[in-house]
Amino acid sequence: MYADSLQHIKEELKHLDLRILLLLGQQSRPSGSQADRLRGLVISDEEAYRLIKTDIFSPAPGSSDKKTLHEMLAQVKKEIQEKRAESRKKGVFLPLEYLSAAFSLTPLEEQCLVVCLAAELDMKYQKLYGFLHDDMTRKRPTVDLVLNLLCETTEEKLLARRCFSPDGILMKYFLTRHDGAGSGMLSKELCLGEDVVSFLLGSSGLTGAVSNFAELEYPYEELGPLLWGQGIQDNIKKVVQSVNRGEYGKKQSIVFYLYGPKGAGKKLQARHFSKYLNQTLLLVDLRRVLEKGQDHGELLETLGRDAVFQGAVPAFFNFQALLTDHITCSQIREDLFRFIKTFTGVFFLLADRPWKPEDITEDYHFVDIELNVPPDAERKRLWEVLAGEGGLEANIDWGDLAAKFRFTPGQIKNAVVTANNMLHRDGRESDNVSEIIHKACYAQVSHNLEQMATLIRPVYSLDDVILPDEQKKHLKNACNQVKYRHIVYGQWGFDRKLAYGKGLSILFFGPSGTGKTMSAQAVAKELHMELYKINLARTVSKYIGETEKNLQQVFDEAQRSNAILFFDETDALLGKRSEVKDSRDRYSNIEVAFLLQKIEEFEGITMLATNLIQNIDEAFMRRINFIIKYPFPDARHREKIWRSVFPAEAPVSQDLDFEFLAEKLEITGGGIKNVAVSAAFLAAGEASPITMEQVIQAAKYELGKTGKILLSDDLGEYNYLINK
Repeated sequence: MYADSLQHIKEELKHLDLRILLLLGQQSRPSGSQADRLRGLVISDEEAYRLIKTDIFSPAPGSSDKKTLHEMLAQVKKEIQEKRAESRKKGVFLPLEYLSAAFSLTPLEEQCLVVCLAAELDMKYQKLYGFLHDDMTRKRPTVDLVLNLLCETTEEKLLARRCFSPDGILMKYFLTRHDGAGSGMLSKELCLGEDVVSFLLGSSGLTGAVSNFAELEYPYEELGPLLWGQGIQDNIKKVVQSVNRGEYGKKQSIVFYLYGPKGAGKKLQARHFSKYLNQTLLLVDLRRVLEKGQDHGELLETLGRDAVFQGAVPAFFNFQALLTDHITCSQIREDLFRFIKTFTGVFFLLADRPWKPEDITEDYHFVDIELNVPPDAERKRLWEVLAGEGGLEANIDWGDLAAKFRFTPGQIKNAVVTANNMLHRDGRESDNVSEIIHKACYAQVSHNLEQMATLIRPVYSLDDVILPDEQKKHLKNACNQVKYRHIVYGQWGFDRKLAYGKGLSILFFGPSGTGKTMSAQAVAKELHMELYKINLARTVSKYIGETEKNLQQVFDEAQRSNAILFFDETDALLGKRSEVKDSRDRYSNIEVAFLLQKIEEFEGITMLATNLIQNIDEAFMRRINFIIKYPFPDARHREKIWRSVFPAEAPVSQDLDFEFLAEKLEITGGGIKNVAVSAAFLAAGEASPITMEQVIQAAKYELGKTGKILLSDDLGEYNYLINK
C-alpha cells in the first residue's frame, strides 16, 4: 500500500526508468574522446545509463538484456497495481489513479502523463529525453518519444496516435503541444499544465493564474444552516436524483441557473448542495474572467479541468456580466457552454436576473430557479435569528425594521455586523440605538437615485407638524401601516390576498405653505427612513415615451434604495386624463396610467403633494391609500404655529403677542416661518431681542410678496408699528 501520492509517483518513475533503459538499448551515442569534444552538447551512453541508476538496479551499457528488462518491467508494473488496489481499499487518495478514472484514461494515456510529469520533477529526465531525441535542446518528450517508450509494435504506435489528436482527452485537458524541429505530429513537444503537475503531486489548491479568478471551498469547512430557501435546496436535490434515476432520459450534466438580488443566498445554495454531496465547491468570478481580456477559452478549459481534478461542483457567479451583446461576452458564453456540454455532473450559474440559453440541447438539463427577497414575516424571523447570533442586543421592533427594508438574508446579516461595529464605536449605551441600526441598514443599499432625486434630511417630527386632529390622525395611521405591516401582511395572512398594492401611498393636498413638505419629512423621521424628493424637471419629458422610461428608472432605484419617494408639486404630472384629440393627449394619459401602475407595484412608500386637488384624476385618487387635506390654518392653529416657530435659543421679547399675531395675520405656516426668520435677522442687525416691531415689519414684507397690503387699521393697538 502507498502511504501517499508521492510514494506512488516515485514507483511510477521507476517503471518509466525501465522503459527508458529498454529504449537506450536500441541506441548508441558518442563515447570516449569524441564525447569529450562535445561535452555540454551531448551525453554519452555511460552517462545516460548512470542517470538511470537506482537503489533497485544499476545498469551499464549492455549489462541487461531485453528479456531481463521486460521481466523487471512486468514485476514493477504488477507491484504498482497491487499497491494501488490496496491503497484504494484503505482510502488512500492517489491523484494519478483518480484522474485516470475521472477521465476514463487508457493505460497508455495514463503512462503518457507519467512521461511528461518526469520532466517537471527531475532534470535527469530532460537530459535523457534530449539523449533519446539525439538533440539536447529538446528536453521535453515528443509524441514520437512517448510512442517509442510506451508502444512495442508499429501497430500499437499507429493506434496510439489518436490519443494526441486535438479533440482527444490528453490534448484537451492535460497537455499542451509545442512545435518541434519538424511540423508533423510526431515532432510536437508535450508539456503538462502547471495545475496538472500540482495536482499529481498531491496539492489540493488552485495554482497559477486560475487562483486569481476562482477559489475552492471544502466540504469539511464549517457552514451555517439555510435560514431561508430550504425548499429551493430540496428542489435541487430532487432534480438531481430524478436525473440520476434516468427519469429525464440519458444521464447528463445539470445546469442550475440561480438568479436573484445580491445576498439572496445563491452561493449559499451551491455551498449546501456541494456539502450534501461531500464535494468541494469551485467558485469562479465571471466578472474577473471577463476583465482578463484574452485567452478566455483556455482559462475556462483550465477551470473546468480543475473542477474535475478537485472533484468539485463548479459554481460560476456574476454571470450577468456576460449578458450583453458584446462579442467578448458572447464568446465567453459559448466557451462556457461548450465545456458544460462535455461535463458530467452538477453545474451552477449564478446571476442577478433571469436568463435562458437560446439553444438548450440534449447535452445538459437547464433548470432556472429564482431566489427572491423573503416576505415580511420571514424577514422579521431572519432579523431576530441573525441579531441574536451576532450579539446585537437592542430594544427594537424587528418586524418594523423588516417592513421598511426589503432585505435579502445576506443584507440582513451584513446590517447586523455593521450595526455592531457602529455601536462598538459609539457605545452600546447610546440613546440613538434605533437610529444607528437604521443607518447600518442604509449602508447595505446601493442605488443611483441621486441622479433623479434629492436626498432630504428630515428635521421635523410629527410633533412639529401642527394640523387639525383629523389630519394628524391620518398621518399617524399612515406611519402605522409601515410599522405593523409584518403583522397584517405576515401574521394575519393578507400578503396572500393581495397580488399588488402592498406599498403605502399618501397624497397631501392644500394651499402652498400649509405643511405638506414638512409632513413628508416628519413621516420619514418617524420611520427612520431616507427621503428622496423627485426632480420632476428631470422626470417629465416632452418626448414621447421618455417620461415612462424615467419613471421606471426612479422606481427601480427606489426599490433598491428602500427609501421614501416624494413627488412634490405633481400637478403637471398628474393632471386629469383628457379626451384624446391628438397623439400628445394620448401619451399624456399613458403617462398618468403608467405612474399609477408603478405606485401600485411599488412595495415601498410613495408620497405626493399638490396645491390643486381638482386637477388630479379621480381614478388616481381611488388608488391612493391616504389622501390628507391641508387646510388654511385658522387662528387657533396659527397661534400654535407662532408659539412653536421660534427656537428656544432665540431671544424673544416678552412683548411678543402671539394671540394677536394669529388673529390679525392670516398667513399659512410657511408664511409664519418666513416672517419669524426675517424678524430674527432684523433683530440680529439691531443687536436686540425679537420684538413685535420687527415681526410686524417682516409680516408687512411677507404679505407684500403676494400682493397683499398690511394696513394700520389691521393692527389695532399695534398700528403705530406699521411705519417704523
